[in-house]
Amino acid sequence: MTLIKKIGLVLVSLSLVAVSSVSSAKPFSPKKPIELIIPAGQGGGADEIARLVQGVIEKNDYASKPVIPINKKGGSGGEAMTYVKKKAGDEHTLIITLNNVLTTPVNQPELGIDFFNDFTPLARLITDTFLVWIATEGKNTQGVETFDDFIALAKQGNLVAGGTGSMSEDELLLGMMRGQFGFDAKYVPYDGGGAVAKGLVGGESDFTLNNPSEQMGFYQSGDSKALVMMTPERNPAFPDVPSSYELGYPDLEYYMMRAFMAPAGIDAEVEKYYTGLLHTVYWDDEFQTFNIDDGKLMSWLEGYGLKDFLAVEYEKHGEIIKNFN
Repeated sequence: MTLIKKIGLVLVSLSLVAVSSVSSAKPFSPKKPIELIIPAGQGGGADEIARLVQGVIEKNDYASKPVIPINKKGGSGGEAMTYVKKKAGDEHTLIITLNNVLTTPVNQPELGIDFFNDFTPLARLITDTFLVWIATEGKNTQGVETFDDFIALAKQGNLVAGGTGSMSEDELLLGMMRGQFGFDAKYVPYDGGGAVAKGLVGGESDFTLNNPSEQMGFYQSGDSKALVMMTPERNPAFPDVPSSYELGYPDLEYYMMRAFMAPAGIDAEVEKYYTGLLHTVYWDDEFQTFNIDDGKLMSWLEGYGLKDFLAVEYEKHGEIIKNFN
């Protein structure tokens, strides 16, 4: 046998071994219940989406094991992030992430969270919008019918803004508006977006910067009204609410991501499984219909596209925090 033939046989043998190894590897499947960590209280936007995902999975048997939503609301998401960081390599833990995953590690360096190395990004399912809300019968906002009316009143001072926590997305957004429009307001933190919405219609605050879902019930009942949506165009779910671009304020644009991550250190097969599971949920009719009717923007993103998006958003939010301080 010639040397060339011998080398050829060796290469073929090695290829067969490699193929055999790959084909014998079993796809990942959960072996116990999956924890879905929610870095916020019950009743807010993150809680709503997490429990919708859980419900769609359970109703359709999309996973072999149940998904268990767990709220860890402390420290503007810090409690939840720290918990997931400590679960490095755990194949049965997920976290729904908001923009606080971009800001809390910066605002609370004592947590020791490395955003780029402590989590495994899986997929972004939704982009949520923000609106300026007032109570229909608000005692301090009587006569306010438009966003410009609101700005004129806010410049007089003494308004109270309800929000989800110190240096959370809505407080940072309030800081952006303070710089853009030249008004200030007292910021009062609540225990999640649901509590913020209730506080507004209950007269505890004068305005909020809530996502659509957190105010939708009160909006539909006529107890609250939206003055502007911080987007380039009107949203079909809120046809009577003008966009910030429409009113001449293109710099007033801000979004909340609804993405899912796993702990760092999981195998590629595990990452592939959960990304596929989330993709199945994303295209489920119930999931699509609920979120579109709720005014959310369907915006699937995974892989390198998601990682690039997170890197850009991390830098952008770093600038927002620096300007806020």
